[in-house]
Amino acid sequence: MLQSLARTASKCPRSRWLRCYATSIKDSLGANFRLHQEFFSHKEQTQLLAVSLAALDAQESRRYKRLREKHVRPQLTDDTPLQDVFYPDSCYKFAQGHFDAVIHDYRERLIEAGPADLEQYRPGVSRLFDKLRPLYPSQDIQMHLLHLATTGEIHPHVDNLEASGSWILGVSLGSPRFLRLESEGCEPFEVLLPSGSVYVQRDDVRFNYKHSILKPETTDNSASNHQRLSIMIRDRLASQELPVVHS
Repeated sequence: MLQSLARTASKCPRSRWLRCYATSIKDSLGANFRLHQEFFSHKEQTQLLAVSLAALDAQESRRYKRLREKHVRPQLTDDTPLQDVFYPDSCYKFAQGHFDAVIHDYRERLIEAGPADLEQYRPGVSRLFDKLRPLYPSQDIQMHLLHLATTGEIHPHVDNLEASGSWILGVSLGSPRFLRLESEGCEPFEVLLPSGSVYVQRDDVRFNYKHSILKPETTDNSASNHQRLSIMIRDRLASQELPVVHS
């Protein structure tokens, strides 16, 4: 049901499809998966994307900084189309593969102090993260930025049970992608994650379903064939430094 809804989304009126889609997810996965469509406005998405890219850019070498400086683009405003906030793939140092072979063509950064660490790139940005707090099942959190190239993908995996908290929240920015959830003996679900949406995955769905982010299905210049950045927030395990996760 979810798969067919996701695949035919463009054929239905948006408001009707979103209501139907959200209801189907709830019926199929219960309280352990929640998708909040259109959670952030375009202006808020632009601000979150710009500050997240700035944090990722800050850890790259001068070579890539010079490439971005040489690339001519219009001055960014809060109304700038999201894909114009990204530079071309060639201006970023994307890693081809992760040490555990789960993730490909990506950049990432652990944000140790959470939203407070991003204030240096855009003062006042923490207020946008305050909107997310009511969605947190618990308040001791850790933040991780994950930037996928146009060709980036995340293969099916379950997070390390000894190192992961019980929930994870994802903010999707940029190109919409499908999140696939699959469990042994069950039909896999493909959940569309449009830009500005927020999902919370916890408990049974977090640990009994493999999850992956699929590559774009097309090679054209459509909206689903561009870069994607996700802001991942999860609960912190007591007295343990957590590794980066890949959702």
